[in-house]
Amino acid sequence: MLFPSPLAQDEALRALAEIRFVVDRTTRYSTFSALSGFVAGGAALLGSGVCGLLTDFVGAQPGRGMQFVGVWCAVLVVAAIAQIVLTALKARQRGAAVWTPIARTAFAALLGPGLAGMAGSAVLIHTQRWELLPGLWLLFYGCGWWSVSFFAPLFLRVLGVVFMGLGLAAWLEPQSAPLWLGAGFGGLHLIFGGIVLARYRQ
Repeated sequence: MLFPSPLAQDEALRALAEIRFVVDRTTRYSTFSALSGFVAGGAALLGSGVCGLLTDFVGAQPGRGMQFVGVWCAVLVVAAIAQIVLTALKARQRGAAVWTPIARTAFAALLGPGLAGMAGSAVLIHTQRWELLPGLWLLFYGCGWWSVSFFAPLFLRVLGVVFMGLGLAAWLEPQSAPLWLGAGFGGLHLIFGGIVLARYRQ
């Protein structure tokens, strides 16, 4: 019986590794920008009044109703613009397309929790249950990361679970809303940026 030589075996293993790399790139979304995570985290920390240290800041006071919502809408806009622009720049540096099939799949996975979160927010705003908004935002944001993790690196699933845990904690202790919002949208986004920087070096 003939066996392949060690050289042929090495070449076969290299070929399999290359095939696996190509398949992984086409089935998992990995065009993340570390800088966008840092921008989002910084904006969220400011929005939370640096986790409640700036107690007079409206973003740290759910009791001030629409002003509180306005601050966090501004944080969302800043984070979204940073994500879109910096991700597009990173894809261009790689010479890759931005709106790929896997990117569309990841967006679709985010869409359900995002729409549910907006609908829930509208109900709580209408009923003026401001103190429940931080928990709702964190919980559905965590659900979104959980969904995306099936088409992206698995560390997002862990972040999603932590976001959901912080959301539940925010419902249990609504008076500590600045802490939960700052730790979640601020601290976890900074951790996300650090992980991306370490893994992808961009």
